[in-house]
Amino acid sequence: MEEHHRPNKKITTELPHEILFYNILPRLPAESLHRFRYVSKQWHMFLSSPEFIKLHLHHVTNDHHQNHHKLLVLSTTAPCNLHTIDCESPESGLSRSRPIPFKVCPENMTIMTSCNGLVCVGITKRKYDDKYHNLILWNPLTGDYKKLSKSHSCKECYEVCGGPYGLYYSYSHDDYRLLRVTHDRHAYIYSLKSDSWRKLDSSTSDLKSITCLISESWGESIVQNEKVYFIKQGKRRTLGHLSNSIIRFDTKTEKFRKIETPCFGVRRRACLDFTLLHNDRHIYLCVIYKENSVELSAKFWRMDGDGDWTELISYLILPNLYCIQKPLHLMRNGNWVTYCLHSGCHLYKLDPERRFCEMSYSNTGDEFDIPPRGKYIETLVSPNRYMSYRLFLDAIADDVVYQRVSPEILQTI
Repeated sequence: MEEHHRPNKKITTELPHEILFYNILPRLPAESLHRFRYVSKQWHMFLSSPEFIKLHLHHVTNDHHQNHHKLLVLSTTAPCNLHTIDCESPESGLSRSRPIPFKVCPENMTIMTSCNGLVCVGITKRKYDDKYHNLILWNPLTGDYKKLSKSHSCKECYEVCGGPYGLYYSYSHDDYRLLRVTHDRHAYIYSLKSDSWRKLDSSTSDLKSITCLISESWGESIVQNEKVYFIKQGKRRTLGHLSNSIIRFDTKTEKFRKIETPCFGVRRRACLDFTLLHNDRHIYLCVIYKENSVELSAKFWRMDGDGDWTELISYLILPNLYCIQKPLHLMRNGNWVTYCLHSGCHLYKLDPERRFCEMSYSNTGDEFDIPPRGKYIETLVSPNRYMSYRLFLDAIADDVVYQRVSPEILQTI
């Protein structure tokens, strides 16, 4: 006769906190984790700790399914609100409105660059001011922000019409840093850790040797493998010909290097836009130029090394002059997210494997008064991270964070 096993009364539904905190939560989207901070004080302290934020950031930047870039769209009416658009599914349209935690008018706010979920924002007092009143590091998901100290800075660091900004993370110093290149060929670096600026020696950073044009304009920055890249366009001193190049800043050596762009095969004055795009492994260059009075064309390259270019698309016809302005994002499936400024701002997904003029491109159905202001990844990184670290150490000392989580709390997820 078979024996009937009695159920084990010691079986529990309680998860060990090691599995929950270190294997489950770090793999969840940042937006969900932001809501989970309100489960309890213990969860809030742990999910806000530098230890967990680093662990979650590692999964965000390495998990291709989670690494969704967001486009930032700001309302044009007061109070200024924030919307986002998922770059991998732009057809979903605008997210719900979120308040901006600092007081600002949309026309006085400029988004310059972003890194690991932090966005650098410039604020002017009036619309046409030539200097930023404040520079702010801001996490649009959590609402955390910090006004940058002006200690050891120069007025050129805050000039609106100066050179570019590049935000990056220094692994060797565990520090977020902001690079500013000024119009008179100087470079300054802000350190979030010390909350102060310092000036780079232009002779040792090789900056002056690569900025010798009559007039220059720098594009937005891209961070790849601890290097910051900019697209730069200017006029040569001889004959006034246009010159385009990519400027690379090595965050370890703090030196600049000029990288020549590939030969476009078209007249430079017919080129309308030069855009740097990137994914987890490569940097891409997209050139859009005027084909005739009604058509645009595009060329597309991949940079396999610093200066080693592989041509991916040699000739593409774009729909027409009014539909395509510039690519905003390179999707995981190879499609482009672009926007146009005809009858409002529309987003499109374009497949470069097909002739653009023959395909039916999709409109998101949303119209905006202004185009997206910038792009970022949703994370829990805080610009006040060093202050948070001190609070985290106090919590560990009180043995708050590592208490076991009760089944009642788990049921709230």
